[in-house]
Amino acid sequence: MSANFRGTYENRLDKKGRVSVPAEFRSQLKGQAFEGIVAFPSLRHGSKHKALECSAADRLDTMSASIDPTKVMPDGTSRDTQLTLGRARDLAFDSEGRVVLPETFVAYLGLGERITFVGQGPFFEMWESGAHGQREVQQIAASLAKADEELARLEGK
Repeated sequence: MSANFRGTYENRLDKKGRVSVPAEFRSQLKGQAFEGIVAFPSLRHGSKHKALECSAADRLDTMSASIDPTKVMPDGTSRDTQLTLGRARDLAFDSEGRVVLPETFVAYLGLGERITFVGQGPFFEMWESGAHGQREVQQIAASLAKADEELARLEGK
């Protein structure tokens, strides 16, 4: 069964870099060989927004399998996949369902005390809560404007 992460949750990051992964997300990861998540800086948002992309280890195993080990030249190999695998970290759950974020991830996101988890279907993202809130407001405004344009177009027919 593949994971289906949905919903938005906010948790506290403690001084040791530990954060509790939402129980709803942990339940999607049950039965995996690795009891934890794999996280890496996401490329999906370009340079404008910073998020960590997180999933079960099997998702990155599939990405890794896409690299042809017989190639010695970069042709035929996804540089983005290689970049992602090189930046990925396995983060094991502790007994309370927390993971310890490496300092490089804390710095990359500019984390303070609050971290937002956002379900994205087969994976979820971790955001600095303030940055996520601003992005969400922008996304809602853009989606409503697009819907208004479409309704106006349909009504004009």
